[in-house]
Amino acid sequence: MNRIVLSVLLGFAACAFAQNEPFALGADISWIQQRENPAAAGGGNVKYYHDGQAQDMLAILKEHGFNYIRLRLFVDPTAGVPEDTARAKAENSTWYASPYSSRGYCGLDSTIKYAKKVKAAGFKFLLDFHYSDTWADPGKQYKPMSWRGLNSAQVIEKVRSYTKESLEKFKANDVLPDMVQVGNEVVGGMIHPDGNGNNANFAKLVHAGINGVKDVDANIKIMMHSIAQSNRYPNNWLTTLKTNLNAVEANFANKIDVYGLSYYPEWHGDLNTLQSILTSIANTHNIKISVVEYADKHREVNDMVFALPDNKGFGTFVWEPQEFDGDNSLPLFDWKSGTNSGRYSNARLELYPQMAIDYGTKVPSSSSVIPSSSSVTPSSSSAPSSSSSLTPSSSSSGETTVIRIAQLKDIPKNARVEVYNLQGKLIATSYSQLGQIDALKKRVYIVKIF
Repeated sequence: MNRIVLSVLLGFAACAFAQNEPFALGADISWIQQRENPAAAGGGNVKYYHDGQAQDMLAILKEHGFNYIRLRLFVDPTAGVPEDTARAKAENSTWYASPYSSRGYCGLDSTIKYAKKVKAAGFKFLLDFHYSDTWADPGKQYKPMSWRGLNSAQVIEKVRSYTKESLEKFKANDVLPDMVQVGNEVVGGMIHPDGNGNNANFAKLVHAGINGVKDVDANIKIMMHSIAQSNRYPNNWLTTLKTNLNAVEANFANKIDVYGLSYYPEWHGDLNTLQSILTSIANTHNIKISVVEYADKHREVNDMVFALPDNKGFGTFVWEPQEFDGDNSLPLFDWKSGTNSGRYSNARLELYPQMAIDYGTKVPSSSSVIPSSSSVTPSSSSAPSSSSSLTPSSSSSGETTVIRIAQLKDIPKNARVEVYNLQGKLIATSYSQLGQIDALKKRVYIVKIF
């Protein structure tokens, strides 16, 4: 039997999959290498369990529909940073311990080593340059210790050469990232004091970083990263950055492919605030948008990004989901002591396979959702390619094709259709009934057009 199988994504203004790559269902697991390694290597020897069995974290994420991994990169994580040392002492906090890692975790060599695993497992790879020896965030953007003798002009040159040389080493190991983040949470600039503020000096540093990426491979995508905090005006922030970049070099802002935001409710407000910020950016800028850090409201955050108009939702990256529970966050694994101690997957992880299906990054097997052929006798039409129109063409190949569309109007009005939910239940048999599907508040349906 010839049949066309379509995942119909309802209620959006534009085709959500008329893009070169699927929705990014990503995770930042930069801690995982250190956590999994034995104590002899400066690691925590932590085991991660799913279905009662200790498993590799990448395998667990892959099974649950994740397709993108983000890793952070520090200039020299073995360097002592005096500002962090003073703060750790003043606040009696290990979070600001200095150096970040005496073993070099999140440095160039360790990041390349883990990137090999990421690529071998079939993930896309986002590399997050912090341009610091330790955490760079809205509260601190410390200049790398080895750069502190450089003046502002020399720092700009250094950003380009360091970015280029780092990526050349990734390239030499066949693990070039698919996307590079030029700075981390740079709402207040980066590499202070040289790039303090969203101003001309900061734009010159960003310009240098992007050029360093493109010096190695022009096809690597660029992300800029700020925060989803309304009083930091993320929409206007991007406008200002683009204006300043274009003042450095005409039309240079067009090299930014994705605008990433961090969203932690404790710091950035409720979901309505996030929705307002994302919508404002989407209505103002012709750019892809990502929530590149979040650790709570897992389904809600992903739905918001996926539903952005004009196919502007790039995807999301849950931050350190294997363990991070700070800032009232809810990770995907919980610690259990005793025999076989370690971190065990929880119900929140099980939200992701359905998200992967709903966003079209993972299509359910036809045997699980498509009714048997005995229930229908179709005509001799077969599936068009995923980029073609929805009008069936005459063929006898009998191949099944998955086509993702965003609007009911894309289905020919004179087509014979059968619509099923993901459990295989028939819910519509004519075009006139398709309007009723919106009320079901689902995102994906299996449609047969004959």
